[in-house]
Amino acid sequence: MTGPRPVLVVGASGYVGSRVARGLAADGRAVLAAARGPLPDAGGVRPVRYETLADLPDAVRSACGRAGAPLPGAVVASIGGWHKGAALLDDDPDRWAATLASHLTAHLDAARALVPLLRPGDPYVVINGSASREAMAGSGVISVTGAGLAMLVQVLRLEEEQRPSGVRFHELVIDHAVAGDDRNVDPAQTRTAAQVVHALGEVLDRPGAPAVVHV
Repeated sequence: MTGPRPVLVVGASGYVGSRVARGLAADGRAVLAAARGPLPDAGGVRPVRYETLADLPDAVRSACGRAGAPLPGAVVASIGGWHKGAALLDDDPDRWAATLASHLTAHLDAARALVPLLRPGDPYVVINGSASREAMAGSGVISVTGAGLAMLVQVLRLEEEQRPSGVRFHELVIDHAVAGDDRNVDPAQTRTAAQVVHALGEVLDRPGAPAVVHV
């Protein structure tokens, strides 16, 4: 593919997702920003509203049709978020179930919906966080779902490698707090949105990029 790949960013209303969408657009990419909430307003970003992940493929096709643009050549999934609360044994069971659904099952639902839009060898990049590798008291459900997400991406990558029409799955792990996020209290280190976008660009445009990339 010549030139930067057009990208669909899922979860583009979140703290990381919105900055990723704007940063990729600033790098000259055509960006579809998909979310159920408010979407980033920036040049080069086309908003895609959807109600459920099952509705998302039709919403993407519709947005591309209106713009006279091709379907995206890559997906970046920034689904879920980070929070700190009760210890696992004290956490509300409904909150636990809801977080499993929003931070883990939603990633599988998104892949099921969007992989059919991609071509052989197109990249599908899942953004994960440091809690997936480090047990964090008070954020246990985020650590558990993040660890599960890492394995989910590995399995999807292995299964897609066995298909002639397979896309390439990657996990981008942000190892430290993203700068400017007020939810992080005195982080030892931070990563800027620009660093995340740069690392993403390397994965999106390099077919031989590692399966797991840390930033």
